[in-house]
Amino acid sequence: SALVERLHFFFSNANLRQDKWMRNEMKENGCITLDQLLKFQTIKSISTDKKLIVEAAAELKDEITCDAEKEELRRVVPFDWETMGDGSHLSLCCKNVPLTEEEKSEGEKAFYGTKHEYAVTRDELKALFEPYGKVGIVKLRFGRKEGKAYPLGMAIIEFENEEGMAKASAELLPKEGEESTTTKTLEIKGNKLTFEKVKPMKCFQNKSAKRSREDDNKKQEEDEEEIKFEPVKVEMVKGCVIALTGLSDETCDRESIREAVSDILKVTKDIKTSGLYVDYTRGATSGNLRLTESKPEEMKELVAKLNDGTVLIANTKVGSAKMLEGEEEIAYWKGFEEFLNNRKRADLEEKRQKKKQKRFSHKGRGGGRRRQ
Repeated sequence: SALVERLHFFFSNANLRQDKWMRNEMKENGCITLDQLLKFQTIKSISTDKKLIVEAAAELKDEITCDAEKEELRRVVPFDWETMGDGSHLSLCCKNVPLTEEEKSEGEKAFYGTKHEYAVTRDELKALFEPYGKVGIVKLRFGRKEGKAYPLGMAIIEFENEEGMAKASAELLPKEGEESTTTKTLEIKGNKLTFEKVKPMKCFQNKSAKRSREDDNKKQEEDEEEIKFEPVKVEMVKGCVIALTGLSDETCDRESIREAVSDILKVTKDIKTSGLYVDYTRGATSGNLRLTESKPEEMKELVAKLNDGTVLIANTKVGSAKMLEGEEEIAYWKGFEEFLNNRKRADLEEKRQKKKQKRFSHKGRGGGRRRQ
């Protein structure tokens, strides 16, 4: 079922390598609760019935254990960087991924070129490689220039197991000593794809650099003592939040939202000085506008113009706009505080991992073997 597929993905090595929040949550609490899962957009879009999630988890008994009474899900095998690796040994770098040709303004052409967006989806790329083996994750690569993202025409294809990677490598990678000869050529939307191996992170390049698990755990405890987590406390400012729904999941982004609303709210379009925060993730259909101070008249005018279509976001009328009040407003601020704390936890976890990687690299450069 769709729920089984989603649970399999969220608890997979491929996802956990990039999902710092889930890694941190399972590290601190050992589990993910059903309430937390129901905040995931792709979970709640399928079902909000906890019983169905428990039933789906039961179908993944080799991967996930479920405590129905406590409403908690755990991995059967805990995630660990040293044993799971960085995923490079299961990944191919795919180049020449097709981009769309769009007519842009002269300024945009000069900044980005005419090829502006990926012309394929992750699901389309995933389907292309599934004949070789189960694909764990597809990551489309982007660069950044002046704070804006642009597609690089590259994707990382990570298989779930070595068998799939071996089959794909045998057909798609050039033979050793031959620069361009491959057994098979893959094409998508008219583009011939090229491939190369993904280089591992430095700390995984030399196996002799790995510490014993006992030493690792001891050092990890020391790191946790060095970097202590202090929760963020957010003071609610009433009458400062507008909720938006029905946003375009294809064309909407934070920049287009800011462009549409700044004039009516009488704020600058400069992110650092405007006092306007756009809480939105690209691909979502809902988001929030948050001001540092209440502007009731301007906010009411904006809400009215968004609802009657006078103001469009990314050339699209929103589904609805409203100023949050009462319980909805309280729930927003609680969620915002939770978001800040999760981000802070993830940043601390990243710092710990960097320390750990630095230790591995340093030991590898030493070239010696630790005495037993």
